[in-house]
Order: sequence, then structure tokens, then C-alpha cells
Amino acid sequence: MMIHLRMKFLLSLFVLCTLLLAANHAETLEVDFTFTLHLFEDGNGKDIVGHSVHIFEDGKLKRKVVSADKGLVKFYCQANKEYKIVLVGNDEFVEKFLLIDTRNIDLKNWKYKNNSQVSLRYDVDVRLLRMNNPSCQDFSFLKEEPCLMMRYDSEYDDLHDFATKELESKIKAELKKKC
Repeated sequence: MMIHLRMKFLLSLFVLCTLLLAANHAETLEVDFTFTLHLFEDGNGKDIVGHSVHIFEDGKLKRKVVSADKGLVKFYCQANKEYKIVLVGNDEFVEKFLLIDTRNIDLKNWKYKNNSQVSLRYDVDVRLLRMNNPSCQDFSFLKEEPCLMMRYDSEYDDLHDFATKELESKIKAELKKKC
């Protein structure tokens, strides 16, 4: 009787451990997102090399980089984080920012759920704006509204841009202003 109970206990413990490991495996899917930004000038399409970019992870500055050859900035994001990418304004270009939210991905139902490790790549073209008429143009709204807002969308089963289309209209209106 004692041996039977002990065997039953060990079998139950084994089943519990197996279930916990399986559940833990589903929860620990490793997802890496690689983003490459291509910075170019609005109007002439010229690559912008040496532009300052600040990368924030969950509200904290993670690193400062500058755009390299061909105006490229490469960075990595992890699942369950929120990133703010600030394209720092200067004497030449207007400041703007991008948001990347990887927090709400349904990993259990995601199209990559059967993979233990997933690496995804996103290439994003970013136009930087020159302020031609600083005395009458006001692009301060670009410090409040992201020009790109990527987050998980179950309809696409992937990250998707949710930035408003009205932002483009505001930018065009400011660029048209003549003083």
C-alpha cells in the first residue's frame, strides 16, 4: 500500500512537472525584432548620415546612436516591451518619433507559436523634414504624435502601423505655408 501511494505520488509529480515545463515553454517563446530605419530627406530623397537617434525602452533611454552609411539605423527589440525611437531635431531637421509596442502579442495563438525562437525583420523608411520657413511653420505636433505606431494586430497576426493618416495631412499643410 505504501509503495503504491509513493508510485502514485511520483507519477503525479512527474505529470505536474511535465505540464509546468510545457506551459513554461509556451510562455517563453523567444522573439527578437530587428528594425532597420532608412533616414532620408523629404523632397530630394537624399540619405541622411550622422543624424542622432535616441532609443527608449519602457520609458528609459536605452541607447543613443547616429545614422550610418546610407542613412541606416539598426536596432533590436524584444517581446513585451514598449519602444520610443526619437529622431532628434536639430538646426536642419524637425524632431519626430516612432512607437513600437511588442507587449500585446498573443504568443499562444500567434502564427509563430510552434517555433521556440523567432527573429523578425522590419525595414522602415523615415522621411526627415526640413523646416523651410521657421517663422511661420509649426511642427510641434510631431513631438506629440508618432509618425509610426507599430503594435500587434490580430487581423494581420503581426505588427502593424496604427499611426493616423491625419498626421500626413498636417505635415503637408505646414510644408505649404508661405510667409
